[in-house]
Amino acid sequence: MNNLFSLVQNENMKIFLRTRTLFLIGLIVLIDFLTVIFMKNVLQQAASLSTMWDFALSSVNLLWIVQVFAVIIAGDIVASEFSWGTIKLLLIRPATRAKILFSKYIAVLFFTWTIMFVLFLSSLLFGLIFFGMGEGGLFMFGKVTSMYCLQFIEILMMVTFAFMISTVFRSSSLAIGLSIFLTFMGKPVVDILYHFDFEWGKYVLFANTNLSPYFSGGDPMFPGMSLGFSILILLVYFTLFQALSWFVFMKRDVSV
Repeated sequence: MNNLFSLVQNENMKIFLRTRTLFLIGLIVLIDFLTVIFMKNVLQQAASLSTMWDFALSSVNLLWIVQVFAVIIAGDIVASEFSWGTIKLLLIRPATRAKILFSKYIAVLFFTWTIMFVLFLSSLLFGLIFFGMGEGGLFMFGKVTSMYCLQFIEILMMVTFAFMISTVFRSSSLAIGLSIFLTFMGKPVVDILYHFDFEWGKYVLFANTNLSPYFSGGDPMFPGMSLGFSILILLVYFTLFQALSWFVFMKRDVSV
């Protein structure tokens, strides 16, 4: 366990001590700040923003930026080791390959949680400064937190996908590019499948990543879908991504 903790700590240092990471975190705060300025001066009446909690709830719409940033890290964390040749130095450690790969995945998740927390905290801070506290604190805190948690499911799936591509193909550009492409094009493709009545579209990953309709009383995208169905589909994809990552990484020859 201590060995695994050291590996995770080492991976976190690789991530958070890089200028790129500090830039991404700073960019999250800057975008959130520009958003609150825009909403305060242009959209306040139209968007019915009146309290800190209203702005914090609207910040959920910025989580796609978190997803893009998390995908960048996930798509690079394994492939870069092969690109720079440092994978050989990593594998001569006493830790098993499974622990090494697991530590990288945990580090990616920690980075994702960190930037989500930065967005959440900055939204509360900027909302408090520009709109005031307002009422319903505990209830609204729970509502905002639940929305973040639901959005994290989609982020988790895309991060895991990028991590898998990075591990299997050893290409940062492929992992990052393909994951970002699917981030923006996955749902439009599902909409097209729905429009043309392709019922098998309900088995596509992006038809199941948004679980919020099940909790808000909305209708699922395809007939026959339910919360249990979507969770099952997500588990299947998650298991597939993880299995491919682990199988390829454990079997790959890095001697040359």
